[in-house]
Amino acid sequence: MYTVPEILRTGRVKFRVFTGWSKGNVYVTKAGQLIGGYKNLGEYRDSDPNYKGWHCHHVVEADDLVRLGVVNHAPPYDEQLNVLLPERAHVGRINSILRKENPTRYQATGEELRQAYKAAYEMMGDYCGGGEANIQQELVAIVDATFQKLGVA
Repeated sequence: MYTVPEILRTGRVKFRVFTGWSKGNVYVTKAGQLIGGYKNLGEYRDSDPNYKGWHCHHVVEADDLVRLGVVNHAPPYDEQLNVLLPERAHVGRINSILRKENPTRYQATGEELRQAYKAAYEMMGDYCGGGEANIQQELVAIVDATFQKLGVA
């Protein structure tokens, strides 16, 4: 098992505790992305009207952890690392690209999934003001760090 800060440190993603949320366990990256476990990030989103309609996105989707056979070594679903995204970035870009690049099927290799995530995160745009290349680099580093922690080749 691993924590959100462990994944961020492993991926060398610069971050700090997000001071806009008194309950903790929400972080902001150097590129300005809000990161946390699914439950904690969702609670923050629901408390801030500025994020109405935004989605919590598992940076490495839980279904992919199942397909890789490593879900039992990952934190529970509610604690897995998520990023807060505008709906159009989540539904319109990431999910459509991930399913195009790697359609849902029973098995996939780590490299196939890594390439699918890389392609999806190339389409993110600069949704939080941190720079498109920086956002992509952070998300791909999180994928790589998660795979590393779970022993995915």
